[in-house]
Amino acid sequence: MKQTIVISIIVLLIVLGISCEKTIEIDLDDAKIRLVVNAELNPDSTIKVNVTRSRHILDNAEIEAVSDAVVKLFEDDVFIGNLTYESRGFYTINYKPIIGKKYKVEVTHDKYDDVYGLTEIPNPVGIHSIDTIKTFSEWGDEIYNFSININDPAGQKNYYMISMRNKYIYEYWDPEMIVYDTVQNGDTIVVNITYGGNVTVEDDQIVWFESDDMIIDAQVYNNNSVVFSDELFSGDQYSLKLNVYKYSFYGDTNLVYIDLFSISQEYYKYLVSFSKHQDASGDPFSEPVIVFTNIVEGIGILGSSAVSTDSVMIIGTGGDVYYE
Repeated sequence: MKQTIVISIIVLLIVLGISCEKTIEIDLDDAKIRLVVNAELNPDSTIKVNVTRSRHILDNAEIEAVSDAVVKLFEDDVFIGNLTYESRGFYTINYKPIIGKKYKVEVTHDKYDDVYGLTEIPNPVGIHSIDTIKTFSEWGDEIYNFSININDPAGQKNYYMISMRNKYIYEYWDPEMIVYDTVQNGDTIVVNITYGGNVTVEDDQIVWFESDDMIIDAQVYNNNSVVFSDELFSGDQYSLKLNVYKYSFYGDTNLVYIDLFSISQEYYKYLVSFSKHQDASGDPFSEPVIVFTNIVEGIGILGSSAVSTDSVMIIGTGGDVYYE
């Protein structure tokens, strides 16, 4: 009897599986090859635009840079100039954007449809203050808890990205260093040569932090920054919480820079959608995520940002904190 029931269930599952099948026809030849344009404009850097071409869904070749496009820059609808091709799909122009101005990047090519993108350089929002306290994890690790206090401008929608950098100084022993010790005795100069000495090095790096703050909409993995909007604190002050483990600070002296970027709406939408796309990638149970683009007739993003920076000094292993 039990054997009959088991066989019946298997047959039923096979029948249901067959009955749920559905044939979907997809015309893979319809995929149109388009220009892909990516650029992030900011008032601290000259303009650089990357131009490549899209690939067919079945094409596994490397991304192909487009080196013979015509890339034009407009500021408030006034033509500024053509960008010059450098390498690896990058076009540049010796021109820095201006806060509050609107920019258009237009790309044309004989083989592809003309494309363009629009963006406006946002006003930077200053960091009001930085508070830090030191706590410990359940395993005894030292954690620096940063509170980044932001005064959000009222009457407008604001979008932000925040990251941290560490400029630090450390010493190491170099056994191959040649040390000259000169001693003068009357008319005689004696030079003693020894090997080995301390070398002082100044370096900088990205600071990796963690945060479970409720306002965060996305994380950008390549530079460990987080993206958020003022939807929950429009026109008010907000204290963003970031946690940094002690081992993220390598030096005896650590000057930690906090960069608060005001970003354009289209750049915000792109970063949030791209983060969700990355999270869903490789998960067969996730809904596919379409990455936002503002390149008309093409693919990619023309975004903009403006940064304000503050810093805090962390000295030694004891965790003494000094503010600049």
